[in-house]
Amino acid sequence: HAKGQPVLIGTVSIDKSEKLSKMLDKAGIPHEVLNAKYHEKEAQIIAQAGKFGAVTIATNMAGRGTDIMLGGNSEYLAKEEMRKLKYSDEEIEDAVAHNETDNKAILEARAKFAELEKKYDERIKEEKQKVIDAGGLKIIGTQRHESRRIDNQLRGRSGRQGDPGESRFYIGLDDDLMKIFGGDLITRVYNTLGAAEDMPIESRAISKAVENAQKKVEGRNFSI
Repeated sequence: HAKGQPVLIGTVSIDKSEKLSKMLDKAGIPHEVLNAKYHEKEAQIIAQAGKFGAVTIATNMAGRGTDIMLGGNSEYLAKEEMRKLKYSDEEIEDAVAHNETDNKAILEARAKFAELEKKYDERIKEEKQKVIDAGGLKIIGTQRHESRRIDNQLRGRSGRQGDPGESRFYIGLDDDLMKIFGGDLITRVYNTLGAAEDMPIESRAISKAVENAQKKVEGRNFSI
């Protein structure tokens, strides 16, 4: 964040998002929170999560279907300006559609949308380069979800269409997933490393144990 790299922080629940938001408030880091409680703001927040310096907290399922564009989303900004110009949602949908038409009102709306999108593309171009230079979108997973698919969806929000990006997941050995399905891994790690509770551990064995725990949950859910 200090170097301007946009950060998307994925959580597994609304409670976790709100707790993390309070911690960032305390640290003086401006951010947006995206979860099901504020769904009307969802597209607006996620569309701008790739802007320089943006920090966004989201439950892992939130904001799906809206691409995070580095530097900002010109299509979204153009639509927002059309709303301010009193175009209805239906007129805006017609303006971004690609079907053939000879309807004069729709053609005029399409011309207006193209003009606005070009304007925002020019503005975003410079900011996009700044974001690329900072490393692209950084994904931080605060826990591993029970489903590998949801983790992969979060990870896949970065590095789209050849853009740079990175992702990193953090897990506590006392997280529910590990306590219930991680076997005796916790005991073995502490016994082997003599690790302090707050000591970060990076290990292929732990990564493998997390994946095995997720497979167990998926197998259990499938059998139900």
